Amino acid sequence: MSTNITMGNDEFILYIRKIHPACSKTNDDLGQRIWKWIEKHDTTAQQIDDGKSVPCYWGHTGTHIGETKLPKTAAQFQFESKLLPELYDHLDELGTV
Repeated sequence: MSTNITMGNDEFILYIRKIHPACSKTNDDLGQRIWKWIEKHDTTAQQIDDGKSVPCYWGHTGTHIGETKLPKTAAQFQFESKLLPELYDHLDELGTV
């Protein structure tokens, strides 16, 4: 049984920044790497609105916003939810490499 989920780079980057605060990769780099991983592991995955970034819930100003902090906007994806455990392993790799 396949179950799709919609999640975005905002959630994934928040996880990386929280669990791996020393990660110096930019949000753009992380976002691209995350989408490439999802696309590789789920051929039916889609970028919502052709990958157009949407504003993040935490706003676009503050000391917590920046290229190596939290993003202002983020692309959203629809993909197989069964990939989540492996995806979070990948996020841990991205945060430590």
